[in-house]
Amino acid sequence: MSGQTKTDGVAFPAAPASGPDLRPTRLAGIAEWLRSALFLPPLARTVGWRQVAGGAVFVVVSAAVSLARTSGPGALNTIWIEDANNFLQDALHESVMTTLTTQINGYYDVLPRAVTAIAITFPLTWVPGIMSACAAIGYSMFGLIAYIASGPHLRSPWLRLLIAAPACLIPLGYTQANNDLATVQFIALYGIFWLLLWRPGTRAGQLAAPVIMLGTTLSSILPLLFAPLVVARLIADRSKVSIAIAVCWAAGLVAQWSVQLRGMSNRQVNGWSNPLWVLGNYVTRVVPRALFGERALGGPGTNGDGHPLPLVIPNMAIHTALTWGAWAIVVAAIIIAVVRLTAPDWPLAVTALLFSVLLFVGEIVNNLPIVQPRYVIAPALLVYAGIVAMLRPRIPPLRPRSAAIARSPVVVFALVLAVTIGFNYRVTNGRSESPAWTAVVAAATRTCMKPGEADYFYHHYGWWQFKIPCGRVSSSS
Repeated sequence: MSGQTKTDGVAFPAAPASGPDLRPTRLAGIAEWLRSALFLPPLARTVGWRQVAGGAVFVVVSAAVSLARTSGPGALNTIWIEDANNFLQDALHESVMTTLTTQINGYYDVLPRAVTAIAITFPLTWVPGIMSACAAIGYSMFGLIAYIASGPHLRSPWLRLLIAAPACLIPLGYTQANNDLATVQFIALYGIFWLLLWRPGTRAGQLAAPVIMLGTTLSSILPLLFAPLVVARLIADRSKVSIAIAVCWAAGLVAQWSVQLRGMSNRQVNGWSNPLWVLGNYVTRVVPRALFGERALGGPGTNGDGHPLPLVIPNMAIHTALTWGAWAIVVAAIIIAVVRLTAPDWPLAVTALLFSVLLFVGEIVNNLPIVQPRYVIAPALLVYAGIVAMLRPRIPPLRPRSAAIARSPVVVFALVLAVTIGFNYRVTNGRSESPAWTAVVAAATRTCMKPGEADYFYHHYGWWQFKIPCGRVSSSS
């Protein structure tokens, strides 16, 4: 209808298009470009039962595949890292409110602690399984967000699956992030990137997006690094949903910063790493490991405690070739996109790659000069998103052979990524070497049968230790 514009389906009179004083402002022009290039409208405003069922299947299957990665007693029958030392320890000995409001390393972990508080209401032998299953579901949920939110950019379900599945199968960082609640936050950073680009068209999505954002920011301080993307989202779209997402982002981070402002942080001051050193490690660690995995490049470089370990490099020439070969893949993707052999989504590709660098620098620059494997996870996932955006196929309307050629660059990338993920599917870490939780509970039961015993002390690896109250053991038997 001439003379009108539409916003969210409601028609408004259009402003007169005459006179130099009525030309769009620069900010309005930026907002329009952002809406057309980065914050795209949803593909559909309704979701059928098939989409709901498909999403549920994706979450369940992805979580199961992720849980199956852990060798030894398995992810459902072991506990490790902060899940044991902090979350379960506090849940077994403190009130629910104290458990939820206890900070660790200077920030709150509300969602992991809430899951643990729920888990201990079940028999004690079930607790690690419930915690690990919820962590794996968290991985899957953020992968599903990537799949849904990338729809307007990538269209093809297979391209969207290519950037969603690695959230559950990331070929690096597993030495420190292995279906435990404490490190879900690093997969969450990737999900938050897509959530900020997502303009949900359904009521369920509009309600879920702010809630997911709040849960993430109440469980990690790292979403602060997405401040530029939050601002860009508000410039492009000042709908109620966008404002709610921004408010929840800010509210969670204000709660996190209150720990610092009240002088309650128990985080040790780790100093300041040279940004050039960090960028150098982005070149030599993040991109090569994203494309070829940890095993092919000498292992994680640290143990589960975060202490540095020497890389295992049998052949330095091969190691160097893999490092620069990874960058050759990135450069090839850029060249293919520049010469228009594909239909690149440059706004998405550039944004993903920029935030890949920003997240890595932000995670390490105010920290010890050690590349912890968990800090590589979100930057690597964004590298995948950037490459897929550049290799988005240009499909001709006719000539199937031409269509196959157009798909070949992204197919080759998918094959490389599949081989890397397969080669790094199972790794040995502190969790795979832990004793079965059922054996721990059995030992606690035997100890607590002795007169005068109040607690069973569990200590297996490094600083992962806690006490199981004997009263809890007897009540679970």
